[in-house]
Amino acid sequence: MQKLKNITIPLLPTMVGVATLSNVWNILGYTWIRHISMIAGIAVLLLYIGKIIFHFSTVKNEYSQIVPASLYAGFTMLTMIIGSYLFPYSNLLGKLLWSIGLALHTIHLVLFIYKNVVKNFEWSTFVPSWFVTLAGIMVATVIGGPMNEPIIGCAVVIYGCIPAFIVVPIMVYRLWKYPISDGPLFMTKAILAAPTSLFVVSYINVFQNPWPILLYIIYPVLLLTLIYILINLPKFFSFAFHPGFAGLTFPLAIACVASNKMIDFLANQGHETLSKIVNEIFGIQVYLTTAIISFVLFKFIMLLPCFSKQVAK
Repeated sequence: MQKLKNITIPLLPTMVGVATLSNVWNILGYTWIRHISMIAGIAVLLLYIGKIIFHFSTVKNEYSQIVPASLYAGFTMLTMIIGSYLFPYSNLLGKLLWSIGLALHTIHLVLFIYKNVVKNFEWSTFVPSWFVTLAGIMVATVIGGPMNEPIIGCAVVIYGCIPAFIVVPIMVYRLWKYPISDGPLFMTKAILAAPTSLFVVSYINVFQNPWPILLYIIYPVLLLTLIYILINLPKFFSFAFHPGFAGLTFPLAIACVASNKMIDFLANQGHETLSKIVNEIFGIQVYLTTAIISFVLFKFIMLLPCFSKQVAK
């Protein structure tokens, strides 16, 4: 049980990225990839539950720090995703996990905002990892269709306008005014793709007739963000691997889902040419995202013996 103490927090959002990407491959017809990824996700979730139970003081200390606290939202996001995976096999268990994940994320979100925005806001600690908490709640509507909770879905999407349309511009200003040029936080820049991607997917999922203009505005913003990430990839990979590489996982995976949603939306709007272009963009996204997430996951697996050595010392 002592080994659980040193499991790194960024493994949570990494597994959220792995699970999300597996859903993309499932759409493409590769169901085994999804099953393997979800089983791995369940294993990681159980490990973190063990860490919370047996090393609560360690978790409490991590949660008291702003950046680690923002990443702990990966726990609730992974819970919701696993709930959606189990739902076809057990409606009761699946919806229970989804509901628990959503409830815990809501509580975490309120506490995080009160502590770090209302009570004590500082530009130095206002970093893109905040979006794991601020925008991560929209995972509930990304995978929550089968749960049949339209009121909750509408509420989540309406809230989602805040991180996607208000906080993102503020974060861009922060990164321009107070640049993050190196260190583990540099990787968090990739998380800028998450709030817009989550909003695109959630908006299309929840509303039968989404307002096209809204999507025509937000999706190009997402594409610009992806171009920004692509330009920065050489700088990202110039660093030796560290857990901060987790910032490259879920944002890129959910961006794939967003593009996939836009393909059908544009086709239904009569924009066949644009739909075909986005389909090609989607293919490139899946190609690059699979390579990047595979690399990050492999590196995390290679780090597992290091966690055990830390315990031995």
